[in-house]
Amino acid sequence: MRLAIMQPYFLPYIGYFQLMAAADRFVFLDDVNYINRGWINRNRLRTPQGPAWFTLPLVGASQNRLICELDIKPDDGWKRSLDRTISTTYSKAPFYREVYPLFQEWLSAASGNLAQFLSLNLMEIASWLGLGTQFVPSSSLHPKGELKGQHRILDICQREGADIYINPPGGRELYDSPVFSAAGVQLQFLRPELQTLQLASAGEEGPVLSILDLMMYNSQEMLRQAAGSFHVEAALPLPPDTAS
Repeated sequence: MRLAIMQPYFLPYIGYFQLMAAADRFVFLDDVNYINRGWINRNRLRTPQGPAWFTLPLVGASQNRLICELDIKPDDGWKRSLDRTISTTYSKAPFYREVYPLFQEWLSAASGNLAQFLSLNLMEIASWLGLGTQFVPSSSLHPKGELKGQHRILDICQREGADIYINPPGGRELYDSPVFSAAGVQLQFLRPELQTLQLASAGEEGPVLSILDLMMYNSQEMLRQAAGSFHVEAALPLPPDTAS
C-alpha cells in the first residue's frame, strides 16, 4: 500500500494533489506545529499587480500550537473581503461561472477548527479532481507521542501497513532510506512535471499558484489529467559514510 503524509494546506498548488494521486492513502498531518507565514492557512493568486496572498485569519495563531488546536477567526467582514477579491480577480476567467460557486461554498464553510475545515476542503477538491485516494487525520488515529521527524513518519507508515512511503520532492535530505528499508518500507519521492503541464493561468507562475487559479482557467477534465502528470522515484541509498 502506497502512503503519503502531509500537513493540510489551504487551496494548495496542483503538486499537492499530485501527491494525493500517487498514494492509496493520504494522512493529513494535523498534529504538528503551525508555521507562521507558511502555506497552512494562506496561498497565492494572481492580481493585475502581480502575485498576492489570500489568507484564512486565525484565532491566536502561534508556532507553539498544533494545527489541530487552532480555530478560524469568526467572520467580522473578512469573508466578504476575500469573496470580493476572488470575484474581482477572476470574473473574466473562462471557468469562473462553474468554479466561483464552489469557492463561495468553501468560504461559507470556513469556520471552527482549522484542521477539520482544511481536511474537508482538500477532500472535496480531490473528489472534484476524480481522485480515489483514502484520507486519514493523524491527530485522531495516529497521535505522535514523543516521536519526531522521520521516526514519526515511519511509525505512521507501520501503523497504516504501508510498504511504500511517497514524499514530496523537498524531503530528500530529511529522510534516511536505509532506516525505512530496514522497517520494510520503500522510500519514494514524487517528481511533479509542472514545466510540461499545458495549463492556463492568470499569470506566468502558472502551476505554482493556488489550485483555485488553475480551476478558474482550465477545464475539470484538463485538471484531472494534470493531477496524474507526475513521476515517482525510488530514494537513492545514502553513501556508507553518511548513512546512519
